Amino acid sequence: MGKRGLDDPFYERLHTFLNATKGETERGRALVAASLIEEMLEEVLRGFFLADSATKKLFDDPNAPLSTLSSKASASRALGLISAEEFRDIELVRKIRNAFAHSVMCSFDNDKIKSWASALKVGMSTLDALENGHKSRVDDPKQRFGMVTASLVSSLYNRAHYVKKERLTDRTWPL
Repeated sequence: MGKRGLDDPFYERLHTFLNATKGETERGRALVAASLIEEMLEEVLRGFFLADSATKKLFDDPNAPLSTLSSKASASRALGLISAEEFRDIELVRKIRNAFAHSVMCSFDNDKIKSWASALKVGMSTLDALENGHKSRVDDPKQRFGMVTASLVSSLYNRAHYVKKERLTDRTWPL
């Protein structure tokens, strides 16, 4: 089996995400992670919706209804394309991103950010089951944010692939 080439746009973004977040500030990490999650949600939705101009308008028109992270997450959840837990965590990531985007003094040491980051769950069940104080537990909010966003990005990377197999098709409905 050959190595996956970097000509795969999903892999390229995943690779870019993992590399970009390494050297970023806390603010940069929050913005990059949320941005990539938003892009991946769009790929999932576009892969599921009809492949026509109406779908394009949902994302690309001025005031497009699916032009924000929040709307993409809500639509993905309503269509059953993401789980309730993924939706909840994406909403927390969005809140963290917004806090960093709107406050120069924001950090993962901020009580509100710390609370949101500590509540993130996707991909953490095994580590969360470890006893308090265990060396492999991830209680640091910055580390937890990084691990959960990497889990979300990986899941959405794969989801975009599988959703395309279930793409909606045009049909005629009975009168």
